Amino acid sequence: MPLESANKQDNKLIHLELLRIIACFLVILNHTAGYINCFVYDKDYITLELIGNLFIGMLVKINVPLFFMITGSLLLNKDRDYNYVFKKAIKTFGILLLFSIVANFCNQGHIYVPGFIRSFATAKVDGAGPYWYLYAYIGILLMLPFLRSIAARLSMRDVIYIIIARTLITGIIPMIFLFLNVIMDSNIYIAEDFNPVIFTVDCVFYPIVGFGLDRLLEKEKTDKLKAISFILLFLGANVLEIFLTWIAGLDNVYRGFDFLMAIGIFMFIKLIMGKRAGEETGNIGGFIKLVGGLTFGIYLLDPIVGNLLKPLIIGTRRSDNMLLLMSFVYCIVSMFICGVITFLFKKIRK
Repeated sequence: MPLESANKQDNKLIHLELLRIIACFLVILNHTAGYINCFVYDKDYITLELIGNLFIGMLVKINVPLFFMITGSLLLNKDRDYNYVFKKAIKTFGILLLFSIVANFCNQGHIYVPGFIRSFATAKVDGAGPYWYLYAYIGILLMLPFLRSIAARLSMRDVIYIIIARTLITGIIPMIFLFLNVIMDSNIYIAEDFNPVIFTVDCVFYPIVGFGLDRLLEKEKTDKLKAISFILLFLGANVLEIFLTWIAGLDNVYRGFDFLMAIGIFMFIKLIMGKRAGEETGNIGGFIKLVGGLTFGIYLLDPIVGNLLKPLIIGTRRSDNMLLLMSFVYCIVSMFICGVITFLFKKIRK
C-alpha cells in the first residue's frame, strides 16, 4: 500500500485516493470467511449464485494490483536518491516488524520468538498474513532508482507493448494450454525459465503500467477515451476468468487476466474523476481525500482489530448465504473503527 498521500502531491490526483479506498476494502474482504466461501461449491452445474460468488471472488483479486499501480504513479514520477530509498525501506521494515509482532500476539495470545523469526522471514506470521504486501513494497523501494530509470524513458507505446506482452504470456497462452490439458488430459505449461520480469512479475509490471497510464496519457487523448469501455474490459476479463476457473476447477482459480480487470477499474476511476479536474471537489472530494489518507493505518490495524470484530460480526454459525453479506458489513465496520483510530493518532502526532 503506497505510503505517500496523493493529495499531498497533486490535488488533481483524487482518483488515486478513491482507488486506494477501493483497494483497501477489497484487501480486508480478501481475508474474510465470506470471500473464502466464494470458491466453495459442491454441485456439478453452474448456478446464478455460483456466478455471483465467483464474480466477487475475481473482483477481490485486483486489490494488490491496484495498490501497486498507485505506488507506480506516486513513486516513479520523479527521481529519488538512495538516501530516500534506504530511509523509506528501513521505516517500512520497522512498521512491518512492529505490527507483525502485535498481530501475532493478538492472534495467538503469546509470542514464541524462534517460531516468530522463522515465520517473519517467510512472511507467514500467524495473524499477520495481510502484511505480505509490505514485503513486496520494500522490494519495490529497493528497486526504485532502476524502475525510475525505466519510467523516465517510457512512452505510451512502450506501455501498450508491455500490456500486450502480458496478455499473451500470462493470459492467452496459459488459456490455450488449459484447454489442451483438459482435452488431452495432459500437463502442458510454460517453462519456468521463461520469465521476462517486466511482463510477468507483479511488483515490476503494475508500478510501471500504473505510472504509464496515470502520468503519460496526454489529457487530449484521455478526454477521447470512454469510461464505459474500461468497465466492459473489467467485466469481460472477470467473466472470462469465471469460465476458465470453472473449467480448471474451483481449487485452481485462473489469474491470467487479473491485470486487465485492474487496468479496467484503474482507468474507469481515473476517467470519471478526471472530468472533475479543476473544479471544486466539495464535501465528497474532501471526504475521499480524508479516508484515502487513512487507508494505510486501516490496513495495518485490521488484522489486529479483526480478532475481536470478526467473531462478533461474521460469527461461526451463519449460513453460507449470510457469510458474504456479513463479511461486507465487517469490512465497513472495520474500516470505520480502524479509520477513526488512525485519524485520532494522526491528530495526536500533530
